[in-house]
Amino acid sequence: MDKNRLMAAATVVDAEASEFPDLGIPVDPDVADFMGAFEETAVGLDDLDDPEGDAVEAGHGR
Repeated sequence: MDKNRLMAAATVVDAEASEFPDLGIPVDPDVADFMGAFEETAVGLDDLDDPEGDAVEAGHGR
């Protein structure tokens, strides 16, 4: 789907969700991704460089 169609669909979804906040609005996965619904949370190689890193600070690994 091209960016113009994604933007148009996202605008419609946003308008429907604003008008009917208690109603679940079904959204195409491509549109949802364009709107930021899916966040990549996989560990990358850069995350593995620091042996103590954020895991100890967050309370993990104690």
